[in-house]
Amino acid sequence: MEAIRLKDVSKSYGKILALNKLNLSVQEGEIYGFIGPNGAGKSTTIRLLLNYLKHDKGEIKVMGFSPETDEVKIKQITGYVSAESFMYSDMKVADLFAFTENFYKIKSNDRIKKLVDILDIDMNKKFEQLSFGNRKKISIACALLQSPKLLILDEPSNGLDPVIRNNLYDLLKEEQKNGVTIFFSSHVLHEVQKFCSRIGLIKDGVLIKEAPSSEFTNLGYRLVRLETKDDINFAELKGVAAYDRQGQHIQFMYSGSPNELLQVLNQLNINSIHIEEPELESVFMHYFK
Repeated sequence: MEAIRLKDVSKSYGKILALNKLNLSVQEGEIYGFIGPNGAGKSTTIRLLLNYLKHDKGEIKVMGFSPETDEVKIKQITGYVSAESFMYSDMKVADLFAFTENFYKIKSNDRIKKLVDILDIDMNKKFEQLSFGNRKKISIACALLQSPKLLILDEPSNGLDPVIRNNLYDLLKEEQKNGVTIFFSSHVLHEVQKFCSRIGLIKDGVLIKEAPSSEFTNLGYRLVRLETKDDINFAELKGVAAYDRQGQHIQFMYSGSPNELLQVLNQLNINSIHIEEPELESVFMHYFK
C-alpha cells in the first residue's frame, strides 16, 4: 500500500510555482528521504500532506485518505515534527506530554519514560526555557507518543548533539520495524544515505531523481579544505569545482579520482587538511546546477 501518493500536484504562491506536477510515491513501512536545496518545494509538499496548504492541481493521498476531506483522520495517525519546533512556550515539558496524551486520548507512561531516557529530556523546564536542540527533542517525543502509523520529519536532527542523534536514528529504525512509515526531509546528505531506504531528490518543484539510497552514496563530491602557502596546479586534475582561496586557506569541491588528488597534494607543503562529505546544499549548488 502507498502511504503517500502525489500525482501531478502543482502549487503556486502568486506567480511563483512551488510545485510543478510533482509525482511522488512512498510505500507503507519504508523510510523515505526527501531532499533538495532551499526553495525546492520540500516544506510545501509536507504542508500539503497535512492540509496546512491547499494544492492547486493534482491528487494527494495520505494513508489512503485525502488531506482536504479527511484531515482529521490523517492527523489521528500521523506524527509530525516541523523544522521550527514551535509548541506552547509557557507549558512545562511534563504538561506538554500530558496535553498530547489528552489530545489523542491515550495513556502512555511507559512510552514517555522510554522517550525521556532515549532523548535525554528534562521534564521540569518550560518549553520557552529550552535550547533549540532540546525543543526539537520534545517535538520528536510528542510526535512519537501516540505510536503513529506515519511519521513526517522536517529536519529532525537539527540542533541535536551526536549522541542524541544516533539515539534518534535507532529509535526511528525500531519504529520502522513496528510498521511505521517515515517521511524524512533533511539537508544532511550522509544522514539521509545511511538512514533512508529510498531517496527522492526535488528541485524547482519537480522530482528529478528517485532511487534506493545505495545509488546516492556516490554522488561524487567531497569538500576539501586545506592550508598552504603553495600554489596548486589543477590543470591536469579533473573534478574540481567551487574553488576558493583566501590567503593560505583553500576550499574546493572534488569529484575525481582520490589517487590523482593525492598526487597533486603530495607536491605541496600543507599545514592542515580536511576532506569530508559536504552538506547537501553545497552538493546541489555545484552538482545539480
